[in-house]
Amino acid sequence: SKMVKPLFVPVLLAATLAVASASFPSSVATPTTLQDLKFSRPGGLVNRLRGGADFVEKVTGLSFKETISEGGKTLTLVGAGDRKKAIVGPIAVNVYAVGLYVDEAGAKATAATTPDAAQKAILDGTFTKSLKIVMARSVPSQKIGDALAEQIEPRVKGTSAPMDSFKTFFGGMDKLDKNNEIVFTANGDSLSVTGPSASKDFASKDLCHAMFDIYLGGTPVSPNGKKSMLDGFVKLCA
Repeated sequence: SKMVKPLFVPVLLAATLAVASASFPSSVATPTTLQDLKFSRPGGLVNRLRGGADFVEKVTGLSFKETISEGGKTLTLVGAGDRKKAIVGPIAVNVYAVGLYVDEAGAKATAATTPDAAQKAILDGTFTKSLKIVMARSVPSQKIGDALAEQIEPRVKGTSAPMDSFKTFFGGMDKLDKNNEIVFTANGDSLSVTGPSASKDFASKDLCHAMFDIYLGGTPVSPNGKKSMLDGFVKLCA
């Protein structure tokens, strides 16, 4: 005689799925990846974790607060991206994520309506703005300082930007561990650098401009970060 397959397994599975579906309102997403958590913030760059106030950079999975307090102001996140380091050929690893924060009133006063206008407004504007780096892995602070200096020095050639002091500052810090943060805040012509164990102010308009040009200039170290930051700035100004 033919064997009859029991029906209770698929019936039980269907019943379980029905109960699970009924447990979640239709208005609540039940994502399985960060990409499913996309939240319509500036530039579409970030993802919001259900029940939290942080935003997640989608490549590294590192989180950013929606606002931070720097330079005596509350600054708003407008964009973020990843910074990779090539290892061998096409193989690269995530080193950190970087987010751009701006003084909302100052940003809106620029009335930037295009990415090009946003780029000029951010690089040339005197409103308070910050770049926040969140480490994706442990790296000696001196290496981060040297890597930044390598990008900055060609941009400040022929000026009095205090590059020796800038590099010495990073050399005096401890190792940067995963999730450690460094914040670079431009307030007028002063650049304030705050790390996990030290902070320092640099009075140099050229250094301020060069620091932001690394990420927003013609040859950004994080192309997707630049796009996200500029798109987010335009949306903030709209």
